[in-house]
Amino acid sequence: MRTLNILTATLLAALTLTACARASAPTSAPAPLSQVEMAAQPAPGAPAALEGSSDAIGGAAKNAPASQVVSQRMVIKTASISLQVDRVSAAEASIRARVDQLGGYVVSVQTNGSGDAQTSTITFRVPSDTFGSALADVEGLARKVLSRTVGGDDVTAEFVDLDARMRNLGATRDRLLALLTKADKVEDALQVNVALTDVQGQIEQIQGRMKYLKESAAMATITADLQPVPPTPAIIPESGWQPMRVVSSAVGSLIGFGQGLIEIGIVLLVWLPVWLPLLLLARWGWRRRGDAVTR
Repeated sequence: MRTLNILTATLLAALTLTACARASAPTSAPAPLSQVEMAAQPAPGAPAALEGSSDAIGGAAKNAPASQVVSQRMVIKTASISLQVDRVSAAEASIRARVDQLGGYVVSVQTNGSGDAQTSTITFRVPSDTFGSALADVEGLARKVLSRTVGGDDVTAEFVDLDARMRNLGATRDRLLALLTKADKVEDALQVNVALTDVQGQIEQIQGRMKYLKESAAMATITADLQPVPPTPAIIPESGWQPMRVVSSAVGSLIGFGQGLIEIGIVLLVWLPVWLPLLLLARWGWRRRGDAVTR
């Protein structure tokens, strides 16, 4: 009974200290020991039997080799490719069919425009071992590859760490269940049950994250941006002598010359009140000068 009281007090202290540490620790700092991992540590002055049980639990959880968790590297593969194709709708249909053949699925499709101006962006997922083949098939549809980006996120270390933490939490959960069966007071049972609920919640969170990493590493994601090939401008071949072209050019020049004469006439007409008196005055002066010379 004394052992159960000591462990219960230790669990309550661990819960309080962990909550304070989580509230004050920055997000970028390494994750502190969880409540259940702290609860697995023996309390000062605890009996030797309890200390031995805690050491056995921690040792069993930490001694399992990482190779038992993952047999190979876990890499989340992604790719983004932009290409020009002859017909966007046909290329999109080909990609859909190929994705089905590879055992993948289409995540989303966004289509804009219609006809020869149609563009489409298709995102799909395929098994990771067919990632290279799927990417090559998409490139094979292109008349021209505009851009290509391939990346990978190695999550092996995170997965191994999560697995180790989950095994530690599982061992602590088993220990708490054993203590719960020995509790002979309602207060002691409630305290152990609170710690047990927290442990189970952390286990479920880790299991969810591990499931997400497994699924993400098992299926690669590819986004293909499909654009139509720009139309080629028509080029009229140059031929030999073209009399009609000469005539057209001559007529154009004549029309331009006539327009120039008309523009000059319009300007002279507008300035008539200015230049006509000057012209008459100059003529009168010239005639007087001629008369003076004759005399």
